[in-house]
Amino acid sequence: MAVFDDETQKELTEIQADIIWQVGEGTQTMGIPFHLTMGSYPTEMQTELVDRIERVASERKSFDIDLVGYNTFGDKVLFLEPTVPQELLDLRELFACDFANGFEWVPHATIFCGNIDEVKKAKSLLPIIDKPIRTRIVGIELGEFFPPKKIIRIKLKS
Repeated sequence: MAVFDDETQKELTEIQADIIWQVGEGTQTMGIPFHLTMGSYPTEMQTELVDRIERVASERKSFDIDLVGYNTFGDKVLFLEPTVPQELLDLRELFACDFANGFEWVPHATIFCGNIDEVKKAKSLLPIIDKPIRTRIVGIELGEFFPPKKIIRIKLKS
């Protein structure tokens, strides 16, 4: 996972909390930072991935991206769409594996998951993005989603 800076974490947490308060809990995995998924791997690759994350983080600098809009996957997942600068593409190339589902990579930051009606209501509650939300990718994290578990997070160079 390419992890956003603390200020963005706070802002997205507030947006998500407002949605949950008005719509309900949803089905998204809680307890993980807001991020852009770089890939998914079988659990037996954990040691290799920790080594790769440590190496990559020591070589790469943090970088800015903009969150520019909202979209959905099948009306059940509501997410923020980022711009895709070359730094993000380069990072994705180092972690490109889609073991869990085989879907094409779509850079996104999930904000809410639920049934069609819940996602429709959640989308109506989102603040209008009249100018891009500037954020910074500050680290790489390896974790599990079910149940949520952080394995390692390494900061990128400043």
